[in-house]
Amino acid sequence: MRRSVAYALLLLLTLSLVQTPHLLMSEVDRSNQVYIVAVNQLSNGSYVGVTAELYTRVVCPGSGHVFVETLPLSQIDLQASTRIAALVASRIAGVDFVSCDYYASINAESPIVGGPSASGVTSIAFVTSLLGLPLGKDKVMTGMIMPDGSVGPVGGLKAKLEAAAKVGAKRFLVPYGQTYDVDYVVVEERRGNVVMYRTQQVVVDLVEYGRKLGMEVIPVANVYDALEIITNGYYRSPNVSEGLGTLNALRVKLEPIFAKWVSNISGEVMRSIDEGNSIKDRALRSLSGGRGTYFRNLLNSIESSINDTLARAKEFESQRLLYAASSSYFQSLIHARWRLHLLKSVLYENYLQSEARRINDSINAVISEVHNLITDEVDVASLDALSNVLERAYDALLYLNISQRSQDVSTAAYYLGLADSRAYTSKLWYDLLIYNHSYKKLTIDDFNIMVVNIESLIQNIYTYILSFSETVSIPSDIFNEGYSRYLLMRSLNDNLDKFAVGLSSLGYMYLTLYSMFTNNHSATVSALNRTISLTISLLDELTPIDAVAYIELARAYSFDPQYQAYMLARLSMLLATYLSLKYVGVSKPTTYLPPQDGSVTVTKTVTVTKTEVITKTITSRETSTTPNVAVSDFTSAAIALLLIVLVAVSLYFVKTPVAPNR
Repeated sequence: MRRSVAYALLLLLTLSLVQTPHLLMSEVDRSNQVYIVAVNQLSNGSYVGVTAELYTRVVCPGSGHVFVETLPLSQIDLQASTRIAALVASRIAGVDFVSCDYYASINAESPIVGGPSASGVTSIAFVTSLLGLPLGKDKVMTGMIMPDGSVGPVGGLKAKLEAAAKVGAKRFLVPYGQTYDVDYVVVEERRGNVVMYRTQQVVVDLVEYGRKLGMEVIPVANVYDALEIITNGYYRSPNVSEGLGTLNALRVKLEPIFAKWVSNISGEVMRSIDEGNSIKDRALRSLSGGRGTYFRNLLNSIESSINDTLARAKEFESQRLLYAASSSYFQSLIHARWRLHLLKSVLYENYLQSEARRINDSINAVISEVHNLITDEVDVASLDALSNVLERAYDALLYLNISQRSQDVSTAAYYLGLADSRAYTSKLWYDLLIYNHSYKKLTIDDFNIMVVNIESLIQNIYTYILSFSETVSIPSDIFNEGYSRYLLMRSLNDNLDKFAVGLSSLGYMYLTLYSMFTNNHSATVSALNRTISLTISLLDELTPIDAVAYIELARAYSFDPQYQAYMLARLSMLLATYLSLKYVGVSKPTTYLPPQDGSVTVTKTVTVTKTEVITKTITSRETSTTPNVAVSDFTSAAIALLLIVLVAVSLYFVKTPVAPNR
């Protein structure tokens, strides 16, 4: 009998050991439901606001799949925007994107226009599902999610505001800088028996109009800020001041390097100008007629550009904006080398072809040297420096190819000068290898996953851009820069090369998005500064060197909000990419504190890992706005204690001898 009990206990122990890992295994299966607002076009051409229900679900572990369902069917742009929403959500939650699956379903009473305007709130719904945070039901949001977490501009805000009021919303979140909307009112005019309709523009103050409807209109710069409002303070945006110390310390370290670059590049400019001056008269004497006049006018224009960029560089240098100064000297170098190559092409037959071969050999030598410096494990700071070397080297190759394909001597000489200058500056970034400010190491496997994620993100942004091609003008120059680098990335075999070129492509793709949708450069600068500060506070020691460079450029060009926004947009995308590196293969607890006024008394703690996604979490498969309760350490200890008792009892029954019958 006792042996039977012992066997039974051993069987129970075995089953417990089998089942316990499942109790502790990472599992998330949470759903959310929230209202979204959109517009529906009426037969007379006007728009009316409509509401729809958005249902989201996140399941972890997963495989990085994003599933989208709409009823009625919507445009393909919803597919790409939902995937970007999931990518952003995983980064904010500190979860490796490929570790979960994401589901989104939109149920509307009528066909809606502009699906991506709901992508901001889709990202919010995904984040709250990942972290088990509540969604406030009296808040409605509109805004297009950008890959860095910024909330991009959308249209039809007045109509959407009216739709939000009909479902009882008390707060309406709009993209930063969009507190005014242009409403297109159809006015009926009668001329005798003829009825005519014309469209009239009316500027609407959304804050004032919202107040009349009983709602507060709140502009938000990014998903972080929107998340804090929509969760009633359960989520708190990162403290932006935490990243300032890291940024300032990095700036101090880099200043001597930037000063060295100023000296080196300005010296190259002077040498190129002097060499050009030494052959200018001889080259011009060899030309006559219309060709001579053309070259003289072209040289005058180039020399004027050299003088302008030199003057700007010296002004930045006097203000101790040393990276901005080196950037302006680089522009001078492009024009000085253009001038030199143009003059030499006049004097020497086949000069452009032979010079192209020399530059090509120089670029390939740089690329080979970088590969020799890479080991099986690399710290993020070295990766940042080397990827900047490679980015510029591959830029030089792209420009070199354009030069060789060109049939026009002036164009060929310009791109040769650009390639030549880019190849020269690529080597300067080796200087930054001595400043190892990051201790995070990446293995080859981690790095390979990162490259796949970058390529996937580029593909989604590309689809995102094309989905608007019929309604929004695409800036072809910036887009082509991004697309050519994307094609180059796909043709490369080495993942470090892919990483460097992919980051460059990603930057240009994001700039394309920005150019398509921004309508207020000053507001965009303010919003991007907010997003960048938040991201840097999360990055801390992972902040790339580029951050100091781009921020200084934006500061230097404060007189040009459009250029500022360009620089900040590219930086914001770069920082977001590096932030995702933070969660590759790392377990990181994320704690969200309640508001300081004590209105919320719950502190949420979530632990994430690469393979298990969210640990110590058991959730029911149901829709709920109440945060799910995590399995406590006490529960885990109780399970362990029970197993110990079962082992002890089992051993007692098995090993204690049974007394013989007397």
